[in-house]
Amino acid sequence: MLDLYDELRSVVTALNAAGIPHALVGGLAYSFLVESRATEDIDLLIPPGDWPRVKETLAPLGYTLIAGDMDFANIRIRRLTKIEGGDSLVLDFLLADGEHRNAFTKAIRLRDGGVDFAVAPVETIIALKRGRMSAKDQSDIEGLERLLRGKQP
Repeated sequence: MLDLYDELRSVVTALNAAGIPHALVGGLAYSFLVESRATEDIDLLIPPGDWPRVKETLAPLGYTLIAGDMDFANIRIRRLTKIEGGDSLVLDFLLADGEHRNAFTKAIRLRDGGVDFAVAPVETIIALKRGRMSAKDQSDIEGLERLLRGKQP
């Protein structure tokens, strides 16, 4: 069975070694910054021009391109998937265009399991979640806004 956190550490280690800027967003970013919550994928913000290198860097780890490009009004997403036995894991790469372009320089630096992580700034995570606004996103936004105000969840 694929372990989400082991896979995250492997992916981040490979991206770090390749010098590809990235920042964790989505449910895992929320879990690192606010409180643990269930999530089934890994969402990373990357510079658009690095997408070809990301695919090449993660191929040796078993990640392949299965889905086509997903381009929406507010974000462009590229997806890699790892299938191992009957288990699968999705990596969604959000291309950092426009207002998200500077998220890497303002990223929050964390260390977990011996791996250095970059987590997107809270404001960036909120902006991305507002673009989707599912019930889970709304709940996450509330927790992230509490964090910005300095209150514990």
